[in-house]
Amino acid sequence: MKLRFLLSIPWLIFAALMIDLSSGCTDNLNVLLVTGGHSYDTTEFFNLFRSYEGISVDTISQPGANMLLEENNNDYDVIVFYDMWQDITPAQKDAYLSLLDVGTGIIFLHHSLVSYQDWDELGNIRGGKYRERGYGADSSKFSGYEHGLDLQVKVLDQNHPVTKDMQDFQIYDEGYYNLEMLPDIVPLLQTSHPLCASYVAWTNEYKQSRIVYIMLGHDRQAYENFSFRQLIGNAIHWAGKGR
Repeated sequence: MKLRFLLSIPWLIFAALMIDLSSGCTDNLNVLLVTGGHSYDTTEFFNLFRSYEGISVDTISQPGANMLLEENNNDYDVIVFYDMWQDITPAQKDAYLSLLDVGTGIIFLHHSLVSYQDWDELGNIRGGKYRERGYGADSSKFSGYEHGLDLQVKVLDQNHPVTKDMQDFQIYDEGYYNLEMLPDIVPLLQTSHPLCASYVAWTNEYKQSRIVYIMLGHDRQAYENFSFRQLIGNAIHWAGKGR
């Protein structure tokens, strides 16, 4: 009996942490997760979002997401892009932009920075771009990535709702470097790792929408990091309440 109780303690602690992450967030938000074009730890990724209180989650994979947004773009408070997709029609671009007219919150995670290399306006929406090889002739502008980095992450603003009350932390993740970043973004997280861009999370505003980009989140080792989970929960509620 005593052994069974002791084994249950980590799960009780985990449950308490999840309650703490969503404390003070009572408004239910409808969230759409968009994936496709890049592999990921599927079960753990979806479990991350289902662990938060106060949000309802739907999921869709490309190319279906573009078609869904073209048909109806008013059902969701927040759309989380975790895709890496290139094909998009003019009508789908217009539908994408109409999301921002109504103030839908947008969160771009990790490899979604690579999507739609030929659509320059998306860089203005996200606040930055990963320039993939094969798009453009100037090789000095090509971005790169490095797996398996121990990143020491500094919280730049503990008063911003996305990083409120967060402490500096360490995470094992993939880093990107040589990125394009707009001068008007609001940096939230920074690292000094030589194989990673300095800013690993920022916010941007476009039309009526709140935008968050988070470079972190390559696989389950990131999904299970407490600070990453706190960051995602905060980002959803901040972006969604701008609508």
